[in-house]
Amino acid sequence: MPNSPFCDKKSLIAIMDSLDVGIIFVNENNDILFVNKTAEEIRRIKSEESVGKSILNCHGGKMNHRVLEVMDNFKKDNNISRHKLIKTRGKYFDNIYNVVKDEQSKYLGVVLLSQDVTEKKMLEEKLQKYNEELEHKVKERTKEIEDAYNKLKVAQQQLVQSEKMAAIGQFVAGLAHEINNPLDGIQNCLRAILSEPQNLEQTKNYSELALDGLYKIEILVKKLLSYARLHALEKTEVDINLILKDILSLTSFKLKNKKIIINEEYSSDLPLIYGDAHFLEQVFVNLVLNACDAMPNGGQLTVKTFSNNNDFIEIKVIDNGEGIPNEHLNNIFDPFFTTKQKNNGTGLGLYLSYSFVEQHGGKISVKSKNGMGTEFTVLLPAIPIKENKIEVTEHVLS
Repeated sequence: MPNSPFCDKKSLIAIMDSLDVGIIFVNENNDILFVNKTAEEIRRIKSEESVGKSILNCHGGKMNHRVLEVMDNFKKDNNISRHKLIKTRGKYFDNIYNVVKDEQSKYLGVVLLSQDVTEKKMLEEKLQKYNEELEHKVKERTKEIEDAYNKLKVAQQQLVQSEKMAAIGQFVAGLAHEINNPLDGIQNCLRAILSEPQNLEQTKNYSELALDGLYKIEILVKKLLSYARLHALEKTEVDINLILKDILSLTSFKLKNKKIIINEEYSSDLPLIYGDAHFLEQVFVNLVLNACDAMPNGGQLTVKTFSNNNDFIEIKVIDNGEGIPNEHLNNIFDPFFTTKQKNNGTGLGLYLSYSFVEQHGGKISVKSKNGMGTEFTVLLPAIPIKENKIEVTEHVLS
């Protein structure tokens, strides 16, 4: 013990005995020179029986080789320390071994500090257990969320398909008419061929006409099947002008029966967009059919396309029908909201159109005045090209 005018050896021993850390000092000859009271309790040894004896006696000779090896390592390298967590008699102890040197850095021995960390260890184990339980619960909840998301996707696909079927129901009668016309022509051609089978020139001419009629039917059926089929979002380069022309072809009979005049104003060099033609078809079918329903006594439908500074393409679907009451304008894109008569609308068309446009990085907006018509505007990101020229066509379906 160092000499001090303020603290004698007895006081220092009392101080070390008061600590809740076990202290054992082993000198350079591996003899125990000091054991405080906490170390006595931890090691179950008595100071008066241990002090002055070799540390090897503490292990009953069973670990002499290992103990000597450790002590020799401390002598060889005075700067090393050793840390070890041990469990004995149901308790955990944190053991730290530090080299003790004098003022000239001469090796004097090793001090062993032992602290009871059972409570800390148990808290760590509890924390680990809680973390494992939490991780398990998170995995369970994540799976539940994934399952719910998958169910939601299926439900959304069913809603999309339901809305498509509703749209098909509105123009299927017109398609039947469009198919019947070439069928009548085919029947007449076949009758003429059968009446004069020996007339080879007539047979050739009527056969070509019949094939042309079959081709028209094939195109219509393919368009209908393409629109009706289940479809996952798949983006490619898309020409919006072609989509709009196909849609007006599919809905032509319904529009004709409503005595609706169509104005088509297509940008001749409209930039392509990166999107899914199938979903975009559904957007514009909904807009065209809504415009048709808004003009029960006939009217004018205008479909325009043009570029917007080459960053976006802009599509307008304009009617001069009944218009939308101002109080409904903020709700028309909500799911299941409809102003149509009962059983005459699902309330999903504009909601799905809004969703599909957003999935393409675009925007859809509406302007309307009650009794004066409605204008829907769709903006879609464009693949930039040269400045466009406008080609205007007008026709009446009759």
